[in-house]
Amino acid sequence: MSLRLHFAVRSDVGHVREGNEDSAYAGARLLAVADGMGGHAAGEVASSTVISRLAELDEHLDATDLLEELSDAVRDANRRLRDMALENSSLDGMGTTVTAMLSSGEHLGLLHVGDSRAYLLRDGVLTQITHDHTLVQDLVDQGRITPEQANTHPQRSLLMRALDGREVEPDVSMRQAVDGDRYLLCTDGLSGVVSEETILEALLLPAPQDVVDRLVELALKGGGPDNITVVVADVVDDELDDDDPLVAGAAAEKRVVPGAAAARTGPNPRNTDSESAAAKAARIGRTGFHRRGSGDRHDDPDDDPERGTAHGGRRRLFMSTVVLVLVVAGAAAGWTYVRGQYYVGVDDDHVAVFQGLKGSIAGISLSTVRSRHQLLSEVNEPFQATVRDGIEADDLADAQRIAADLPTTASAASSDDTEPTTPPTREPDAKTSRSDPIPSVNPTCLGAVTGAAPPVGCPGAVVTPSP
Repeated sequence: MSLRLHFAVRSDVGHVREGNEDSAYAGARLLAVADGMGGHAAGEVASSTVISRLAELDEHLDATDLLEELSDAVRDANRRLRDMALENSSLDGMGTTVTAMLSSGEHLGLLHVGDSRAYLLRDGVLTQITHDHTLVQDLVDQGRITPEQANTHPQRSLLMRALDGREVEPDVSMRQAVDGDRYLLCTDGLSGVVSEETILEALLLPAPQDVVDRLVELALKGGGPDNITVVVADVVDDELDDDDPLVAGAAAEKRVVPGAAAARTGPNPRNTDSESAAAKAARIGRTGFHRRGSGDRHDDPDDDPERGTAHGGRRRLFMSTVVLVLVVAGAAAGWTYVRGQYYVGVDDDHVAVFQGLKGSIAGISLSTVRSRHQLLSEVNEPFQATVRDGIEADDLADAQRIAADLPTTASAASSDDTEPTTPPTREPDAKTSRSDPIPSVNPTCLGAVTGAAPPVGCPGAVVTPSP
């Protein structure tokens, strides 16, 4: 049996955006979509840079570890984004989502960061096989809102994970390739506009090219408020290999993948007049939009007697929009800071590592549990209160070390009969470049864990808190 991918790709700017910040690639071994952010130019750079690096995987046919190949490529691309932003301040704040699938024939490796999505259609059943890294998805996971409420939540586009030059942990998984399976990779320009029921109907069309054309058409009819990018691939069992690699969106415009042909853009040639009322409404007010072919004298704005009245209303609307954008940007920056914090605390009577800050706002928790460890009752009693109060950590690895090094009742009992061993050495920290030894913890040296000044008799046991 020789399994391969038979694919089609399409990307469209939509009815509102001025440029396409999405990028996509489809080849013999690799499928990938990326949704850039950070402003028109910066978003294009971010998504096309990631796709360019991932496309290199399509040239090597001797993969032994699909997930390692994907992870290494994404880490490398993320470092490139960081370096580019440091060299060019206009790119500061750029980032991108990425959803990629790498094939070895019988197996498929899947990597995912952000809110682009991957779906599997098998035996007529459509399943989402990625998990959105968004604030609203976190709220759904915590049971605070329903999936229906998430669809209309004002912060539904706020990402919890993205490739933006900072360290990020992608979701990775392995899948078995099955003849007849159909995969869909898409940006939220499709999934945020078209329901899964309607997506399923389109996916039942016979040819991948028909499917991508139909899905983009549906998103445009729904208003096309964002860039729309779709990759559809069938797992087929044959010896043919006549599918040339395709690239779409910003990656095609920038020609970042040598040898790959640009996927078709623009309206479906079989249905060139498919604008719905929602699509036309979405285009109204778009910069550079003009009424087409009416011949009415009001097509010339200088001849519009109501232009002066409308101008003041548009100015007020513009200022209100600016204020709203600043508020949302401030909230996003604050949430990004929160998600960059870690501490050790208590969850369900267990020592646990948390991402975020302790506490909540308006009933919404500011932290999530990353891992659970020993029962709190197994920790030496003098330290239990300290853990309940929360022990700040520099990063996830630091928090894991703190949790692992907490003294237990068993270790305290054995310490009376044995000589103390040399304390383990802390790895250098990226933020402080320190390599102080992790102290041997005992009830009189709480400062060694909490960061407070230690009492006399505990020299060298202090772990300096992060600045």
